Amino acid sequence: MHNHDFTGTSPHLILINGKIATVDSNNSIAEAIGIFGNLISHVGTTQELLKTTGPNTKVIDLQGKTVIPGIVDSHNHVYQAGILMEGVMAFGLESIKELQEAVKAKVSETPKGKWIRGGGWIESQFAENRMPNRWDLDEVAPDHPVVLSRLFAMDLCNSKALELAGINKNTPQPQRGTIDKDPKTGEPTGILRNGAQALVSRLIKDDYNSNYNFQELVERRVKTAMNEYLQYGITTVLDPGVSVPVMRGYQNLYKKGELPIRLQMMPEAYGLAAISSNKSDPNETEKFMDYLGINDPFGNEWFSIGPLKFAVDGGVGSKTALMYEPWIDGTKSNIPLRLDFEEMEKLFHKAQELGWSIGIHTCGDKAQDIVLEAFKKVIDRYPRNDVRHNIIHGYFPTDRALEIMKEYNIAGSLQPGFMYVEGDLYWDVLNQEQIEYFTPIKTYLNNKITVACNSDMISAHYNPFYGMYSAVARKTSQGKSLGAREKISREEMLRLFTINSAYLTFEENTKGSIEAGKLADIAVLSHDLLTCPESDILKTDVNMTIIDGKIVHSNIN
Repeated sequence: MHNHDFTGTSPHLILINGKIATVDSNNSIAEAIGIFGNLISHVGTTQELLKTTGPNTKVIDLQGKTVIPGIVDSHNHVYQAGILMEGVMAFGLESIKELQEAVKAKVSETPKGKWIRGGGWIESQFAENRMPNRWDLDEVAPDHPVVLSRLFAMDLCNSKALELAGINKNTPQPQRGTIDKDPKTGEPTGILRNGAQALVSRLIKDDYNSNYNFQELVERRVKTAMNEYLQYGITTVLDPGVSVPVMRGYQNLYKKGELPIRLQMMPEAYGLAAISSNKSDPNETEKFMDYLGINDPFGNEWFSIGPLKFAVDGGVGSKTALMYEPWIDGTKSNIPLRLDFEEMEKLFHKAQELGWSIGIHTCGDKAQDIVLEAFKKVIDRYPRNDVRHNIIHGYFPTDRALEIMKEYNIAGSLQPGFMYVEGDLYWDVLNQEQIEYFTPIKTYLNNKITVACNSDMISAHYNPFYGMYSAVARKTSQGKSLGAREKISREEMLRLFTINSAYLTFEENTKGSIEAGKLADIAVLSHDLLTCPESDILKTDVNMTIIDGKIVHSNIN
């Protein structure tokens, strides 16, 4: 916390008559908050706070509304989210017909021949209960190339996009991916998986006309996404896998004072490129660590560099996670891994030696075990307490994985919202035991492992209340239950999306709870997350967002 004596000070803003879920060490509930400058100065009863008012104090009567710390979304691809928001947002669309209507609307405002991008869809959300195809898009966009990303590792393209990429029935399958083809005609259906995505994505040149134009695009898209996040009470984001050009765009916004939300960047490292191309060069990651001359965390309360982002395997819905056992249909992951484990271990050693934390995408149980054994070797050789390694996703931790994570203080960065947005597909790929164990938050917590929860936008929706609902209800968007054994309490849920996520950014002492001396990052809610019916968590609106002591979003009179 900031060392500041608030004795005798009058807050510039007071919130009274609320239910303040402080998320302090005792999960205390208060009635009122005082804010002085950019810090929380007082927490207590309404009567106590009213005694601190001065001539310039603004008082807001919350009328019983619930207040929580500002949400720390510790895994959110902000720049990619901005691209999605400028294009076709498929989240929430309930049919392929609605998807067509959304594309048609974008066609009406886009010059003929220009690319139309978007995403956020998964086939289980559509009433037609099937995968959309190129011909669905052709009906509304015959003259514009269209590419719409699925939630993970898959794109939907129309015929114009396939034509420009030279993809037809005779095109051979790429090394690291699949071009889906009609089994009867051999014609591409428009679905490109994993490495096949690059056949189209490399053609989209609008971002790279010049470095100057690209920086403008980055800044515009980042602000588009962040301004949207303010309406959801998100006050800090940790963006994983940031490229150097996007870093420059973030830095430009920071220098101009135009970052709407606090930001920590995770530089992209080994394994990130391989999911969409033929190689991922470990030498580039080593050069980055060696030549930069700093390590995480580096920066300030608004803008900083965080852990390196690595990636091993794919995901569950796409059957690309590295698992010990086959999927329920008897198949195994059908793409090569995103990195070489020997090279990965060498880079882990280098990172540990230089003081870099690592966050690594591991979905399958086998992948997680291999990665954690590598972490164990590295930490045994270079023990230090100033790094915070974390497993990203960690869907099916084995007993051995839990043992290593506990002993070596390796955190879990988990995305319960996946259960809501894509969970209806899990019965197609997982057995019942795996479904009930998927993202086992309770098991992690019972093993004294630090857990942070987040959205992973654009692989899931950025609405944090989807993830909160999933953590306590473990139900899909269609109401299917993933079982009760891994449900957590409401109090635990709040901690994972606030102070525990701040732990990943080394900032649990300055944000993530409502306590005097901490940054005044706060969200006022329409529903009481601690007591409302489970289903009402999904209906929660944010009535006010405060960052750095300033009201940045409000629909309260």
